[in-house]
Amino acid sequence: MNRLMVTIVFLLAVGGIAIWKLATYDPVANQPVPDLSNLARWEPTTAQIRNQLDSDASSLERKQQYGRLFKSRYRNRDMAVNLRVDRKGVFHLECAATIPTWDKALIAHQAWEEIREIFREQPRIIIYESYIGTVSRRVGEAKTSGRTPHSPEVVFDTGWHLRRKPQQTDFLRRLPGG
Repeated sequence: MNRLMVTIVFLLAVGGIAIWKLATYDPVANQPVPDLSNLARWEPTTAQIRNQLDSDASSLERKQQYGRLFKSRYRNRDMAVNLRVDRKGVFHLECAATIPTWDKALIAHQAWEEIREIFREQPRIIIYESYIGTVSRRVGEAKTSGRTPHSPEVVFDTGWHLRRKPQQTDFLRRLPGG
């Protein structure tokens, strides 16, 4: 009887501690989400990237260099973001699936404006959501808008393969200059 009572008290204590730990657990306490409100100040800045690009390289090589420097800006802040360019000049922005859609839109908006400023062209950026160990999934696109040629139109839709009409994001219109 004495052993049974000690076992019950022990299990209640361990269970109570486990419940208390679960109730007070904060998964983001040790991993603060980066503040994306000041992207223009993240290094390397647009000016630093422009200075680091090889002026003797071909346009494609310069765009690939830009992609590596753009990627380093986010990797320095532990954000899984990659920007690559294909032979046709289309940029492919890959973001971790854990990055919220509105942050992906801000990153795509920044990349679009920088590419337009540095390379003097209206880029097309295809946005992908990437998962570890699987193929990236297309979720959006940033391209020149017919209504506002100086800011991108960023659209998201997870059903690209269904050929549905993508949904335009309206919150980017509130950005300065948007």
